[in-house]
Amino acid sequence: MKNLAVSSKSIPVILHPLLNIWQSDDNDNQTNHNISLDHRIGDGKIKYTRLQYGLQVINFDILLSQDIEISIDPIAEDSLQFLYCLNGKCSHIFKNPEEVSFIDQFQTVVVRSHKESNSSIIIKKGLHVVFNLICVNVNEYFNEFKTKENHFGKKFQIFLQCISKKPKYIHLGSYNFKIAEQLKLIVNAEYNNEISKLLSLKGRYYLVLAKHIEQFYADIENNSNTSGLLKDELKRISKVSEFIKKHPEIQHSIQTLCAASGLSPAKLQEGFRFMFDRTVSDYVRNIRLEKAEKLIQTTDLTISEIVYSVGLTSRSYFCKIFKKKYRFSPKEYKSKTTNT
Repeated sequence: MKNLAVSSKSIPVILHPLLNIWQSDDNDNQTNHNISLDHRIGDGKIKYTRLQYGLQVINFDILLSQDIEISIDPIAEDSLQFLYCLNGKCSHIFKNPEEVSFIDQFQTVVVRSHKESNSSIIIKKGLHVVFNLICVNVNEYFNEFKTKENHFGKKFQIFLQCISKKPKYIHLGSYNFKIAEQLKLIVNAEYNNEISKLLSLKGRYYLVLAKHIEQFYADIENNSNTSGLLKDELKRISKVSEFIKKHPEIQHSIQTLCAASGLSPAKLQEGFRFMFDRTVSDYVRNIRLEKAEKLIQTTDLTISEIVYSVGLTSRSYFCKIFKKKYRFSPKEYKSKTTNT
């Protein structure tokens, strides 16, 4: 079902395996591609971003009407893929001999392969899958860290040694909800211009990559989930955090959040500290400030109107905590944003 209207010469080599499901592309450069799925295959979008030489990202947000297999054989001789399922699930396969690994939602996965490894992702029909793939050319991206003698360089050397033992390597890691939070910010972000979009995307993707590597170390040191919470409990924490983001104006309390999640106050607090490095109240306050900053930038609401729209009642308190976070009073921030 190859779409012959798409020229393989106009797209990065890493995207060539997607030509069979490609409907259209609203970008004509080598740095960004927003791909619409062929409607005979399913619905959804695939977004490609080249962050720098040796570092590329593909995001899938698709719902399929038939099973598909997407080759992730790299364009480089030695490549790493960092895989993460934000929604749904999928599987990875090495062929010859066949080795299938199932990837669950929120699970971290590291794959090392080369051109002839026949490495693929399998996504099943009827399941809404939001999937992130970071592809790293080891020689191009990690080369500068290989010879560094500082603590950071040595950790990278250990990391590369662990994954270089076999020509084909897959590490099925633990569940990491901090990566999910970063990817959600990428998916839901709104940008004022292309420059701010590019800088924000790069920063968050680098952070996602760093968290993948941190999780790998935690796994091999058997220290992956120090919270003691179960996967289902961490999922409930994630749902609570999403509810707070959508409704910052509600007067959230430990009691109401516990009732909604079915978690005890101790587990709720423990989960927020583990996932966000904040208490529940700190998290709610930070979400309100972020929403307020966005309203200051994008609306003509007065400061008092913004205060009440994010669930606060004291303008003086709001001004105090806003200035502490953003280094300007709300009025100064609004003036600065307007004049920029």
